Amino acid sequence: MSRAVVLLQPGAADWEFGHLLACLRAYLGFTVVSATPDGADVITIGGLRLEPETGFDTVDLQGAELVVLIGSSAWEGYRDAPLFERLKARVAAGRPTAAICAGTLALARAGVLDERPHTSNSLEFISTHGARDYGGIAHYRDLPHAVSDGVVITASGAAPVSFAVACMKAVGADPQMIDGFWELARGEFSGLVGGIDGVMAG
Repeated sequence: MSRAVVLLQPGAADWEFGHLLACLRAYLGFTVVSATPDGADVITIGGLRLEPETGFDTVDLQGAELVVLIGSSAWEGYRDAPLFERLKARVAAGRPTAAICAGTLALARAGVLDERPHTSNSLEFISTHGARDYGGIAHYRDLPHAVSDGVVITASGAAPVSFAVACMKAVGADPQMIDGFWELARGEFSGLVGGIDGVMAG
């Protein structure tokens, strides 16, 4: 059975993993394995308690079809050289690896964004928090949707739907299924008249 590993920090952003994990499990039949820095429970930014299966140091990154790093402010000061090396090895092997919001900082510190197109919350955000470990300025894409080269998928925290789509494409999901999900999700906004004020319109 296909497996996705999700790396979660305390304060993980609930909206960034909902679409993706639901699609992976319900539509693609994936098993989802969650991991936290020390294997302990974490509380999301929305107040949900998540009980992981394992910790960052023991989770099998290489064997998973997809590895996903979910955003949290905890990534901003997080340093874990062994994890970064394992992420770098995974990407070098051509294994799909995705990060959204501050999760992109781990990929920046691992050096995997230096030569690949990518995005994040902003160039200033990733440059500041990636510090000297980040050498990918020339490959940064200032876009409101996910960016993917087929192996590395990145997105800002405001793009969970396109992030889910890019991840599903990277693991070879049926294009018709992906199109169906995209049409379902985008319909919320495509029919919205008058901007946000249209939410209250009869």
